[in-house]
Amino acid sequence: MAVRRVPRKYDREEMVAYIHGIDPDGDVAHILVHKKGDSVRFSGKLGEHKLASSKSAGLPKWVQEAETMWGLQEAIGIEKGGMNAETLEKIELMNVSAARKKKELEAANHLQT
Repeated sequence: MAVRRVPRKYDREEMVAYIHGIDPDGDVAHILVHKKGDSVRFSGKLGEHKLASSKSAGLPKWVQEAETMWGLQEAIGIEKGGMNAETLEKIELMNVSAARKKKELEAANHLQT
């Protein structure tokens, strides 16, 4: 009788999504979402962050966590391979909002000095 071999499943970290939002400085932040098994990790210009396992449920929770962690505004989440014209339009509108926020912050800082 032949022994049936089960293929080995490698448990490796994969980049599964992106989160885009406006940070408190008025810059558009791009965050990569990495997943390995049940663990989820964010990386990008704002730093790295590992999520608690209870918060690794899915994209809406990841966006919420990024908003809370880094004070992001207008945050959106996009699964890997999910970029389309609508998403590109949202990111372009986010760039416009970020530029407006940056000007407001610079004006506020100028008035304080």
